[in-house]
Amino acid sequence: MVGGAVVIALVLIAGFTALGGADRLRTANTVHAATCDTQVPASAQGTAAETEASQILLASLQAAACALRVSREDLVLALGRGNGIADAAQTLGVTAVALEEAVLGSITTTVDAEEAAGKLTPTTALAVRTLIDIVPPDQLLAAVRGEQGACQTLPWKSVGDLKQIAAEIGVKTGLGAACALQVSPLEAVAALADPRGLDGLVTRAGVSQAAVEQAVRTAMEQAINEAAAAGALSGTEGTVLAAAARVAPVDRLLAIVRGDDDPCEPFLWPGSTNRGEMLAAVALVGVVDAACQLGVPTFDMFAALASQADLDRLIASSGASQEELEAALQSGLEKGLDQAQEADAVSTIEALLLRAVLSQVGILDLLQNFIG
Repeated sequence: MVGGAVVIALVLIAGFTALGGADRLRTANTVHAATCDTQVPASAQGTAAETEASQILLASLQAAACALRVSREDLVLALGRGNGIADAAQTLGVTAVALEEAVLGSITTTVDAEEAAGKLTPTTALAVRTLIDIVPPDQLLAAVRGEQGACQTLPWKSVGDLKQIAAEIGVKTGLGAACALQVSPLEAVAALADPRGLDGLVTRAGVSQAAVEQAVRTAMEQAINEAAAAGALSGTEGTVLAAAARVAPVDRLLAIVRGDDDPCEPFLWPGSTNRGEMLAAVALVGVVDAACQLGVPTFDMFAALASQADLDRLIASSGASQEELEAALQSGLEKGLDQAQEADAVSTIEALLLRAVLSQVGILDLLQNFIG
């Protein structure tokens, strides 16, 4: 999910750089027919994602400029030099509402077209729309320019399904990590989009790998807690995900939220410093192992912890029975306890008592006992 959010962010900054060389602002109300007719040039710089981002931006800005009857260069410079949407609109001689609708509407339309053409995955397209939906225009513009205004707290925006919730968690994680590391929010989101991007973020931030991982971990836990506080995640679901944010390896954690995690990849004991973290780690290992056994995406397994209704949906989509799902989770938690004992994170007596619990309570109560 985080990987999808980078497209719109990177798209904006790339375009500002590529198109910022105009010598002067032209008269804002002058109609440039060429703006509407000129074919958007192909970009060959950067990664595949960056190239696609640049194309989305160029097409979106051209469509917005055409709708506003201004040149594309004037639009880019007005957005880049002003203090916000209102200032840019005044420079261009249009209303702030018209400018906002033209730019954001054109981006949405372009993303829809790219998704329909198979150039963007549905997950990526959803993340782009989520970013536009949750970040106010002036704050989005501040993020583009790397200004501190991008660090203002964003209220949780009510969204629909769990995929949209994951996308919002991803966007807020990128913005929060950027503010903590004092790097461009767009650079942070771009780095988190790539499974190997943490190394790039370390280079950009000029700090240690541990410092970057801690910033990402803290930002994600905060986003998950906000989702739970707003009712977007259930108590069990939010607690397990927040626990994962505290103890899971960061690269694995990001993969789970992005949706590209392989639950069958060996999940080593993440470590713990207290009993609460130990139980959270056991629950994390158990949920991931259950996802592997059932052949379902890791995040879907987390999502099923919300309620019996969500469990029923997972049962229907996976083809597994309630008994098979419970058995998979119990088996996974047993594996987590084995790892905890091997790491001397839990005593033999405590492990024995916890194993007794596994066979005596329902699946949702089971997780609540481990994380409650």
